[in-house]
Amino acid sequence: MSQESQGKMRHVSCQAGPGFLITLSAIVLVMSMNGLAGNDEGMEYYKKISTVEYSGEGQFRDQTETSYSVEKEVFANDRVRYSFIISDPNAETARKASSDFSFVIDRQTKLMSAAGRDLAFWAQINNASVKSLEKVTKDYVGKTWKQTVDLSSVSDSPVNDISFTLTAIDVRTRAFGNMIAVRALSEPFFVTIDKGPLQCKVNSVYLFDQEIDNVYLSISIFVADTEARGMKESLRHEVATYRTNASGRPLDLSDVGKDFEALVAKVGLRRDSLQIVDEADLPKWVQTKGVSVVQVAIICAGAVSEGAINPVPVVTMPHARTLGDQIGGAFGPTGGSSIFARLVSGFGWNIPTLAVVGTAIAVPIIISQDDDGHDYP
Repeated sequence: MSQESQGKMRHVSCQAGPGFLITLSAIVLVMSMNGLAGNDEGMEYYKKISTVEYSGEGQFRDQTETSYSVEKEVFANDRVRYSFIISDPNAETARKASSDFSFVIDRQTKLMSAAGRDLAFWAQINNASVKSLEKVTKDYVGKTWKQTVDLSSVSDSPVNDISFTLTAIDVRTRAFGNMIAVRALSEPFFVTIDKGPLQCKVNSVYLFDQEIDNVYLSISIFVADTEARGMKESLRHEVATYRTNASGRPLDLSDVGKDFEALVAKVGLRRDSLQIVDEADLPKWVQTKGVSVVQVAIICAGAVSEGAINPVPVVTMPHARTLGDQIGGAFGPTGGSSIFARLVSGFGWNIPTLAVVGTAIAVPIIISQDDDGHDYP
């Protein structure tokens, strides 16, 4: 409630008698019991860097930065509403607040509800992922486990299931204390385009607080290869999302440590950007089937990494919403350094890099520190 509103309320209370106050209290109590009055937990701020690269019939590269805020409102009936405002910093002033939307998560059923065709579809993907969860991430810190997401119940899903190998580790930081990092590496999965197979893979890393109530960083990489149209074509998408303060300054994650850096290494961030020799537009299959597969894969990877119900959609849903515009050309092709380079320079990390060719992850350029006694691959 604003100071002005509080002032008005105090004024009315002074002028009204005890009967009015009793009635008002009863109304507020009923609203709370029915879940009509929420507890505003304040705003969170994020920045997202998203890169789309294609090679085949020419090359295409687009990198987009967006900032967004999310407000979480907790209701008495154990439902949480997340409200978003997404802005495009490269847009004209009139388009800076380019999108706003919201969805609700029921903490009892662990399911999401959302209005609008796209949001409703992504909510179905999220809910199917949640229903598939067999293990809770907090119970598996320091371990590696398997998880498969069953999407067969979602009629318009471009893929029936995706299987992941997950690893969770403890991370200690000065600014935020103990945290949990989770990496999800998918098995190759296939969809059909132009009467031929598209081989896909998605890898993600998430950094949560110790209770897995908040996301501080997420990195996802999707790669796909096909020869369905008589030529070798590759689609690659990288996205990094991280918490900022209200002015857009990243929160301090500079001391996440070598174990976390090694965990990030295996998701396969590309060190250099795709070189454009023969610039081309994205083919039709990328703008239709391709974008849907990427959106679905990243939502699933986020859900299995979390193994809970709260924070991951604040990253996956805004990204699903803006990726269609990016691949559709609404933002226009742009350049920019690789996400790997920007994370290394921005946070001061020393990430061992992996060469990535199509969907196959090659031998590390710098040996990953996975042989230090931890139970992860």
